[in-house]
Amino acid sequence: MTWHAVADLAEFDGSPVLAREAGGVSLALYRVDGVVYATQAHCTHAGVSLAGGEVVEGYIECPAHYGLFEIATGRAQGGPVCRDLATYPVRVEGSRVWVEVGTAGL
Repeated sequence: MTWHAVADLAEFDGSPVLAREAGGVSLALYRVDGVVYATQAHCTHAGVSLAGGEVVEGYIECPAHYGLFEIATGRAQGGPVCRDLATYPVRVEGSRVWVEVGTAGL
């Protein structure tokens, strides 16, 4: 597992969700109540980018079929989604956001 610098906190000023890539992994980054989280970038139901979704009370709502995932845990919260999202460790140093992911291809 390797830590990757993926964003600056100021980038969340325009949106609570950011699409990023680190180590060959597509990510969705969220800032909720001042805490940053990272999950896989795409809905487990339809493969749609969650970066286009809406953050609602700690959940990300998929823009395709309105399925909900709990951001902090990645847990699917009922139909049509039934598979959880992968989550990734996040740390913030100063204003820089880092995410730990495995190296692609290994």
